[in-house]
Amino acid sequence: MMKRMLTAAALAAVLATPAFAAPPMSNTDTSANSSMDKSPNSSMDKGSTNTAAQPGFLQQQDANDWRSSKLVGASVYGPDNSSIGEIDDVLIAQNGQIHAVVVGVGGFLGVGQKDVALPFAALTITRKPDSNAIDKIKVSYTKEQLKDAPTFAFYQATKSQTTGSGATDKLNGMSPKDKLKK
Repeated sequence: MMKRMLTAAALAAVLATPAFAAPPMSNTDTSANSSMDKSPNSSMDKGSTNTAAQPGFLQQQDANDWRSSKLVGASVYGPDNSSIGEIDDVLIAQNGQIHAVVVGVGGFLGVGQKDVALPFAALTITRKPDSNAIDKIKVSYTKEQLKDAPTFAFYQATKSQTTGSGATDKLNGMSPKDKLKK
């Protein structure tokens, strides 16, 4: 479940990337910006749903774009065409760029596997002819190099303590657990 939520979040962030990269509109060109007028009577202020006139929205996937749903679970191969592992997750930086992919290396059926984060630029991804599917993902790292690579650790937020969770009774110095024992 968590993997699907992260994949959906990754996909949303990847799709939003071109919106961040859209060139700013100049205020000097009034003919091109007349539909984007910010006056009180403009259609933008009236809740217009005409998204075709608004910059930054994509209407279709480019042939060079990769869907996170196709990346996660895909096998990764080394320079000798041996399977190295599978992509378990996609890390997206705050600027919207794909920062890395997390590849599960080693182990059998997930047991003994370790996660290694590879820069997205290290992947060579090829598409199957006339298809949306990925044909092969290759890296220049060998399985042995990735087994020796540092283990990747996902961010873990620190949990703050709440009052009353383990506090002692101020009157008699007993914890809530001690009170239950009596």
